[in-house]
Amino acid sequence: MKKESLIAIGVVAIYMIAVNLWIRKRAKLESDADMDGFAVGGRSFKWYMVMFTILATWYTGSCFTGAFGYAVSFGVFALYDTTQVIIGLVFLYVIGPRIWTWGKVHHLYNLPEFIDLRYKDPVLSFVLAVYTILIGFPWTMMAFKTFGYVIYALTYGTIPFNVGIIIAVIFILSYTLKGGQKGVVTSDFIQGIVMIFGSVIVIFILAGKVFGGFGPMLQRVAAEHPELLTIPDAPSWSSVILVGIIGSYCWMEIFNRMFVARSARELKLSTAGAPILGAGMYLTLLVLGIGASLLPEIVADPEAGFLTMSKMVGGPILLGLVGIIILAAEISSTDSGLVTGGVVIANTILKRLRPDMTDRQLVKTSRIVIVVEACLAGGLAMLELPMLMNIAIFTFEHIVHVFPTAILGILWHRGNRRAAWTGLLTGLPVTVLLGLYPEWSAAHFGTWAPGILGLVVNIAVYVVVSLCSKPESYVEELFEEVHGHLKEAK
Repeated sequence: MKKESLIAIGVVAIYMIAVNLWIRKRAKLESDADMDGFAVGGRSFKWYMVMFTILATWYTGSCFTGAFGYAVSFGVFALYDTTQVIIGLVFLYVIGPRIWTWGKVHHLYNLPEFIDLRYKDPVLSFVLAVYTILIGFPWTMMAFKTFGYVIYALTYGTIPFNVGIIIAVIFILSYTLKGGQKGVVTSDFIQGIVMIFGSVIVIFILAGKVFGGFGPMLQRVAAEHPELLTIPDAPSWSSVILVGIIGSYCWMEIFNRMFVARSARELKLSTAGAPILGAGMYLTLLVLGIGASLLPEIVADPEAGFLTMSKMVGGPILLGLVGIIILAAEISSTDSGLVTGGVVIANTILKRLRPDMTDRQLVKTSRIVIVVEACLAGGLAMLELPMLMNIAIFTFEHIVHVFPTAILGILWHRGNRRAAWTGLLTGLPVTVLLGLYPEWSAAHFGTWAPGILGLVVNIAVYVVVSLCSKPESYVEELFEEVHGHLKEAK
């Protein structure tokens, strides 16, 4: 193994060992944790812990690979992600306390449980549970692929790609199996700090060393590649922003973050700071990506651009630090998804087959499911699947269809199960059909995304069917109970 490889991987190895030990100490991991502790960490976390677990779950390692590369190739169009983050997290400030209160009052652990309670339809909650798990799985595979790629790059090819994936699976399972959500939130706290503050420091170092700062860098881009600073057409821009904002709340792991805070007030405090930190990091990263378009070696392989620039400027030590940042982002997103998926499958799906399962049995089953999820995703990530990124992006167009049932169900008491079913069964086919016939869609609807067009149909049908139906008394009672607790929280 080359000296450079040893230095880079040594930096990462020390970090991973230190993080694992820190998690075990701070999270007080217990093998006999009850379901409340395993699924939502006992709803015990303060605002700063919640803020970083939200950020760490929201941002994946692909921000520093795929998104950076997108900025290199397409310029300011990539900044849609920053806009979506700001709007999305601000919206979270409004709706987050409501989600937390629903969870606290009715002892909910995840999104499908809320849907079951809200609509009194086990089939609907089961279908959406399976739907969201399947849609989210390509992203878990992408996460493990990113981990393997980064380890391979850090060691200059010494550690094979597949071995890197195995390391990722073992590391994540080492704390998620014992601590569940408590271990995840504790991990996300440190990973989030490393990701946010570490990346900003590195970004400014790179901009200064390579271009003399952001000002001179953007002046060169304006002179040499003015097309990268051109705002794209409004429908295309708006579509990707809306898909990102709406879709983000429909991923179960993001929804689950709302349940871990110790109070609605603590959650609101966490969502107040999240947009500032998140947008600050992401904006500087993407602007650096636009500047990186000036470098031929980056243009040749845009997705590896952040790693390549780090290697150019700081050698193996800076490369190792950047590797830590990317891995921190990837690990913190993956662990949230695995634990949430494990709890959903055990507590929402398998429990229907065995209603007499005890807390201890449910926790044990969740752990088994997490192992199966991680091993399956890691194994599939080792295969050559060139279309995986396209599939992962494609899923955002479809996850948005959970929005009316979930979010409108929280905000509006008139929504009912008939509206949820009809909205889903009309809107989703529209998205699928328009996606299958892009030329026809472009001819009639321009650059509006099929997901947005289908969602408009979904929401319209949901609202119309709800207004044409009688209000259901049990829903009124649920809302009154939740509103009462919200008033007390204020």
